[in-house]
Formats: sequence, C-alpha cells, structure tokens
Amino acid sequence: MSLLRRRLAESLSALGLVVSAVPAFAAVPPITPVPNLCADYTATLADCQNPVLFCAKIARMAAETNPNAACNTLIKNAATSAATELGQRTVVVPPTLNAAGQVVAPDAFTKSVAFLKDDANTLSLSGLSGFYLGSVHRAQAYFPATTFYSALLKLSRSQQRTDWNTSGNVINSCAEYVFEKYYDYSVFEDAIAASGTDYRALYNVAYDVARNGNPVPVSAIGTRGISSSIQRGKDGTAFQPSITFPTGLPKNEFFTVPANVTGKVIIGQGTEDKAAVMPGVRGGALITLKNAGRAMNLYGTVLPTAMRTTLNQGASYYNESWSWHKSMGQRNAAVLDEEMYALERLKSDFASLLRQRQQLVSTIQSEIGNQYRPLPGTLQAGAAQGAMLDDEDPVNPLVGMAYSLVALDAAIEAALLTAQSRGCLAFQSATAPAPCDWSPKRFAQRVLNLYQAPREQAFQKCVDYTNDDFAALKSKALVIAGKVNFPAQDYTGRPSVLETYFTRRDSYLNALSAATGAVRDPYTAALRMKWEAGDSYSLGDETFGATADYQVSAEVKNVTASDCAMTPEVYGRFDATGRAFSKSVQLVHAEARISDSRADVDLDVLDNTIPVADVHRDLVAGQFNLVSGAKSKSATLVDVETTFVIVVVPVTLGAKVAGVVGLDYSVGGEHKVTPIGSTGCRVNSISLAGKIEPYAKVDGELYAGVDLFIVEAGIKGKLQLVHASVPVDATVGLNYGANGASAFTLGMAGKADLKFTFLSGSIAAYLEVGIWPLEEEFEATIVSWDGIHDNVKLFDRNVSVLVADLRAL
Repeated sequence: MSLLRRRLAESLSALGLVVSAVPAFAAVPPITPVPNLCADYTATLADCQNPVLFCAKIARMAAETNPNAACNTLIKNAATSAATELGQRTVVVPPTLNAAGQVVAPDAFTKSVAFLKDDANTLSLSGLSGFYLGSVHRAQAYFPATTFYSALLKLSRSQQRTDWNTSGNVINSCAEYVFEKYYDYSVFEDAIAASGTDYRALYNVAYDVARNGNPVPVSAIGTRGISSSIQRGKDGTAFQPSITFPTGLPKNEFFTVPANVTGKVIIGQGTEDKAAVMPGVRGGALITLKNAGRAMNLYGTVLPTAMRTTLNQGASYYNESWSWHKSMGQRNAAVLDEEMYALERLKSDFASLLRQRQQLVSTIQSEIGNQYRPLPGTLQAGAAQGAMLDDEDPVNPLVGMAYSLVALDAAIEAALLTAQSRGCLAFQSATAPAPCDWSPKRFAQRVLNLYQAPREQAFQKCVDYTNDDFAALKSKALVIAGKVNFPAQDYTGRPSVLETYFTRRDSYLNALSAATGAVRDPYTAALRMKWEAGDSYSLGDETFGATADYQVSAEVKNVTASDCAMTPEVYGRFDATGRAFSKSVQLVHAEARISDSRADVDLDVLDNTIPVADVHRDLVAGQFNLVSGAKSKSATLVDVETTFVIVVVPVTLGAKVAGVVGLDYSVGGEHKVTPIGSTGCRVNSISLAGKIEPYAKVDGELYAGVDLFIVEAGIKGKLQLVHASVPVDATVGLNYGANGASAFTLGMAGKADLKFTFLSGSIAAYLEVGIWPLEEEFEATIVSWDGIHDNVKLFDRNVSVLVADLRAL
C-alpha cells in the first residue's frame, strides 16, 4: 500500500469509513466509489503549515509527491514573497535532506539567502547573583531584547550609571568598585551589551575611529589600546596590575597537542592487558596493552614525525596584542565571517578532545596515587583499598582508562588530519588570509576572557572584606594599642583607597594574633574554619535550556576538643538539568561528603533513575588509601520532535540532548602511629586529602525533516548545553613538633573552582524552497548563545596555625 493510500486509510478510519484490508489475491465484491469528501475544499497556507482538519491533511499529503499540489504552490509563493521582505546575507550551505529523507550535498559552498535572526526576546537568564559576571551576562542576555523586563533592566542600568557618574570617584558598592577600577574596559563592555552574539559588531566597537573632528570614542578599546598600552580607572589610575595579552601563542588550537615526555608512567604494547603500580614510587606505574594498535605516551599524543614537526613549528607563533587583532581582521577581511565561525567550531571540538585527554590523564594519575603502596615498614597502617573498593571489576581499572586514552589519541590524530585538509596546519604569508587562526568570535572571546578573571577576583575580594557594606567604611578606625594605629578615615573615596583598606585590614587581623590572622574572617574578624561557596544559574530560550546549582565546602570540625579529635570534612554537590523544547530532564545529581571517618558518595543521572555511584561506608582509622573512584555515564538524555514554521515553511525539528556526566572522587590519608609523651595521643602526624569533582559535558543537537516535495532542509551549527565541573580539593594535616615546636600544628589547605560553559554556540536551519532554478533560500537562526564560559576561583586558602592559638580564641 502506498504511503498516501495508507495515510488516507487512517484518516478515513478516523471518520468511520473503512478501507478493506483483505489480501489482494482474494475475490472481493466491487467497491462503491467513496465520494470525494474534499471536493469543495480550498487549501490555505495556514492549513498547509499546520493541518488539523481531515481535508487539510489530505492536501498536505498530496504535497509529498506532487510538486504542483496546492500546498506546494502556496508555500512556494509565500516563500517568494517572504524572501523580498527579509534581509540578505551570504552563508555557508550545509547538506540538506530531500523529500525521501536522503542527504543531498550542497551544489554550492555559499549562497545568498534571506536571513532570519534568532528572537532575542525568547532568551532568559537568572542566577549567578554572587558574581560580578552575573550582572554582565544578564545585560548580554536581555539588552538585545525588547521585552518589558528588558526595558526595566536597561532603565535600572542607566540610572545606576548616572548615580555612579554623579558621585565622582566615590564608591558605595563592590560592583561600583570593579566598574570604576577597570573603567576603560567597563565603558567598552557597556557599549557592546546590546550586541549579543554579533561578534563582528563587537569588533567594530573595539576598533571604532574618530569622526567629525571628535576624539576616538572611549568605548573603542582596541583603537585606544594601539595608541597607548596603559589602561586606566575612572580616577585616572592605571590598572594595577596591568592587563595585557599573552605572547608566544600557538598558531591555533591544533598546535596545542601536548608533547611526548618521559615520566613515571609507561604505557606499552604487551601480550596481555596488565597494570601495576611501582612500590615505593609515587605516581609510578607500568601498563601494557595487547590491542592498543598505536604507540602511547601518557603525557602527550604520539603522532607521525612530520605532523609533530609541523605542530612544533606553530607552537609559539603569534604575539597577541590590540595591533595584532586589528591586523588579523584586515588579513581576513575577504573571508566570510560564517566560514571563520565554522572553523571556530572545528577548533572548539578539537580543544574539547584535548581537555578530555587532560582530564583522563589526571584521573589516571589520581588512580595510580590511590593504588600506591609504600615500601614495607613506612606509613602503612591499614590495608589500602583504592578504586577497587567495591570489587566490581577484577581487572585493574587502569587498563580500561588506558584504552580510553588510546581511543582519544586516535580521535585527536584524525581531527588533525581533518584540520590539515581544511588548511588549518598551513603557514600563510604575513598578509595572506588565515581563517583558521583568527575570527571576530575569537577576538571577542579572547578580550572578554582576558578581563573577566581579574575583575571577578577583585569583586570577590571586595565582598569578602566588606560584605558589600560600605557605610561602615565612611569612618573606619583600625587601632590596636602598641600594634597597629590607623585612625578613622573614609575608605570609599576611590578604588585605590579601598584597596588600602584591604591591606590595613590584613595588618589589623594579624595584630589581633599573628598566629591566627590567616584563619579570621576579613569582615567579622571571627575564627573561620570553614570555606564554602554555592550558587545557581539558569539559561535558555524556547528551544534549549539548562540549569545548575552547586555547593562546595572544606572545613575542620571539633577544633576546641582534644588534640586528637579534630576532624576535616570536604563536601561537594552539583545538580544540572537540560531542556529541549518542552522536555526537561535531570542530567546529573552528584553529591559527596568525605571525612577521616566516613565516605558518602552518590552519582545519579536521568532524574535519579540510574545510580552510577553509591558508596556509603565508615572508614577505618590508619588506612593509607581510604576511598576513590571515577564514575561516568554517557547517554542520549533527551530526544524529542516538534513542528516549527521557519519563515513560512513547516519543518519537523528533532532535538537531542546527549553527553557524559560523572564524578571523580578520592580521599586518602597518611598516618604514622606513634605514642607522643603525655599528650594522650598515639598519632604523630595525620594528613587527610580529599578531592571531589562532579561534572557534566552535555551538548544540544537539532535535526530537520520535511514532507513537502519542493523543500530541502539542513541544520548546521553546534550548541554546548552544559560543560561544567566543580572540583574541590582539601588537605588537613595535624603535625606534632613541626618547626621545632613541642605542640600540635594544624595545616589546612582548601580550594574550589567553578569551570563552566553554558549555552555556547548556535544552530541554524537552512531551507531551499522550489525547484531549481526557481528557488528561494532561507536561513533562520534557531538558537544562538555565547553564554557563560569562565573558570572562577571560588576559594583558595592555605594556612598553618598552632592548635593552642586556636584554642585561645
């Protein structure tokens, strides 16, 4: 039965009219002709785009096989009309699908199309309230929009800037402190807020020129940077420290493959799969693989000699500067922006492979550390358990990790060959286009990332020292008789004066007790034995969305109890969800709490329906390796379809959310069991180290299908939905007799970072309507974000203090 007949039968059945299903060879009586129920029906464009009634569905089905069907004619005419009303641009043509679902290679690399931008009014962002970058990204999300909320946000921003300008150099908040300290950049950032992901517009703002006798705009940070490398705050103070571009950069990301070096870990070909750590050698191991199929080096990808020589030549190639970016823009002026962006995606995918390799190498090294066996008679107080904790696999887990590294190295080499075929490994002359080395997007991201880290660090320090309460700083005295004497003064006059307060506050805290100043809260001066951070964020539009929240901490408990009772604890939690169209799913719930006495580790995906890690156990005192593991789950987490009308054409869009979620965790201790005089302790030294890193690497993908004879459709682009991790590391050591003192010293180190990319990239739908040569071409951006891609230091503390001094507080 033909597709048309089958669908017609289904439709008639829905009306109570049955088409016989008797086999063709059976004798059947003549069938009375079914009256044409749609004889008086006239198709409309709306019916063809979204058929609901029976006759509309029949008309739509006819368009699958007949180019002259009413729906094809209506849509073709509407497309011709729409094309004249939209702006034109040249785009790269992707492969498309024909009516039979077959992939059709493009008949031209680029074409001029009628272009429809993504609707900025559908974007949303919330969270990150504890970061300066939160306000930056809110402006980037909402300033291109025309919604009521956008208008309120713009009005609020305008009033805020007016108030800040009116107050001169006086600062009354940490946000104003950062804005005015980095004023030359802040003005540029305000000027580009409404540009969204239009990287060419960002570049044009940066390199604007003087017009009509006026000076170069203050927002033209690139033009001004070429004439003077000194950038200043609002009060004229030069940035301290100065912010400069790095030099000796690789030609592009393909030249960043780590080199092979000799180390303590050897991976070689063997007759069996086997891994063994080297007793008494920290970080040492020998791994043999019988089916590697390629030479392996833990520290760098082994490549053909010619390829490695080429990469070495471009490893330190460009000296980046404002002048360099302008010259590269001029070199690539004849290259289509979109072509450069396509190469950016190629480089981004390659950089992702290298990050995966780096993370895998780190996991392998961590696992080798977990399996470490001291030499007999040293530091060994209990049986080590390492990653074999659950006895899930009799094969050493290092073997599986090594084979994963083999696969990654093969993918890296294949990607390099692709890059070579695209000209990305070629060395152009100084004036020839180098589209793989530079694009407006690369410029924008390099500049934004260059300034983000120092500004965020300045903001976090300000909040840490002031709690964003500047009223108390209008007349603040820092006086301790005989130790420090800073009479009352106003510290809000300008950013440099506020930074004087930070320095004096440190002196004041140390004067309270030189031994415990490092563990005092800068704002309250109270003892602080816990460092923690947490926040949430949500981004998205009507097609894709993602949310995440996290909480991390490192602390020492029971400080006031006996010398042997202090207990360290490390905690980390990370939750992320992904959404495609209207379907939302929990990507990952990772939670771990580890101390010297207990480990609780959970990792679940898909709305907690798939437990990946589930460890809950008391830990025996004296063990050297307590618990560790590296767990992950790879899956397609969402796969849904819906029908969109793109310009005037109905297209079935499918959305997938797929990736890897996981958790790396470990806790290890070094214990020497020795009686200590009259202290009541039998522990000479204790050291506990804990690491937790929950992560999600999830991408969004679209695919298109059409059932109209005259339409071909393709999807291009890529979206990184959630690439985030929150690693937290902590080490606590209790040492007796450190530095010659006959007392206990507590050493604490804790750090946590937020590494994340959220909704970065773009996906566009490309349509060709009509039969050549009477075609109309369209491209509509479905989703376009240059979301959050930052590494933020949440806390990083390292202190050593006598336990007796802590008790004295």
